[in-house]
Amino acid sequence: MSLIIATLHTRPKVLALVIASSLLSLTLVGCGSDSGGNNSGNDSSNNGGTNNGGGGSNGSGDKPPVVSSGFSKTATWTVTDFSPESTSCYDFDTQAASDCSNNEWDIKFDNQARSVKLWSNSGDSGTGKGGVFGLMDWADLGRYKNATQDPETSRDITSHYNADRSGGIFDAQPWFEYNLNGSHQLYPNNRVYLLTSDSSAAATESSVQQPVYAMQITNYYSDTGLSGHPTIRWIDTALPNKVRTQTIDASDSDNWVYFDLTTGKTTNDKNARWQVGFKRNSVILNGGDSGNGKVGGYLAATPAGYYDNTTGELIASKFMTDGSTATLANLTNSADYAKPTSARSWVLDRKGSDLNPEPKGGYPNIDYGWFTYRGAANNHQLEAKPIASSQGALIRSAAGNSYARIRLDKINYPNPTAGVATSWEFKLDIQPAVTR
Repeated sequence: MSLIIATLHTRPKVLALVIASSLLSLTLVGCGSDSGGNNSGNDSSNNGGTNNGGGGSNGSGDKPPVVSSGFSKTATWTVTDFSPESTSCYDFDTQAASDCSNNEWDIKFDNQARSVKLWSNSGDSGTGKGGVFGLMDWADLGRYKNATQDPETSRDITSHYNADRSGGIFDAQPWFEYNLNGSHQLYPNNRVYLLTSDSSAAATESSVQQPVYAMQITNYYSDTGLSGHPTIRWIDTALPNKVRTQTIDASDSDNWVYFDLTTGKTTNDKNARWQVGFKRNSVILNGGDSGNGKVGGYLAATPAGYYDNTTGELIASKFMTDGSTATLANLTNSADYAKPTSARSWVLDRKGSDLNPEPKGGYPNIDYGWFTYRGAANNHQLEAKPIASSQGALIRSAAGNSYARIRLDKINYPNPTAGVATSWEFKLDIQPAVTR
């Protein structure tokens, strides 16, 4: 077997992620197919994981039914099918494996060539009313005694579950961090994103025919403190000193708001002209799996001080003050942008879920949220995290009236030298639907 790594005209962090994906494909070599996916995080009304943003959509316009008072059942879901392109599904209500071809499954295990993906029965992944709340540290998730209530305030959180969806650069390189001081708030990092109207071309010079914009998201709250009101500022890169700013009401958890950076106008018509769409803290582009356009994105700049240059770890104190004024220069100094050098460098929206975080770290210790990659010295095996450092999620059922708290407990191999596991075991605490 040979590992082929293409020459990439991208920054080292991007290359590291590509290598990480390739390494994982070695582990799953007997079981895969080619596919993609992204993840996301949450907001003050989308409590959340360590990364990225979902829209708070419940996968349906209907409000989920009332559920029981808390977790009252436990179960183990064991996945054993690792054949190429295989999927395995589970039903919370029956506490048993489910047929993935019907509409009753609640969580899906998707075996892919370069990764394993998990999906909820919602949004782009299914026709159900499912959704995801997390990923988050298991220690934090354990505080939730009820999947519909905040453990500190007892506020209803049923609208905080994120449907599976398409996402791209704003998922891979999130525009915010969440809950840094226990306040359940979003804190922007004021990153600058390049948005091209034609991702089939590498050109970053803007023209009338093919505009290229640069955009920051500098706030998430209205003047009265309501969440779901992102403030954006942007430029046409041909006119770097003409900065435009607008606050968008994206508070509806079920409907996208589409924004035209040329006119500065919003629309609810997906077939109209738009480049960027908003739904609560989720951001999509009109291209790839999200729209009929050719819009692609690229991370042009991350302002200094928000993340450690060596480890990439966030520096919480930097987020505690409004940095929008200080980071305006990051938007207008286009000469300092990191820029794509080929059309393939533009990031297009692809199907994703909050269950599938971006990998962290570098070889040989790569963190995939649910599990870690252990390197060649350990025969490329994957390992479920110990409970003290594990992550998990709350997942709503396809019917929308029951929930599960879930974590990966074990990945079992037949022997220490095996490259393919015999089973994955997930532990679930189940909150059944109310029976009337």
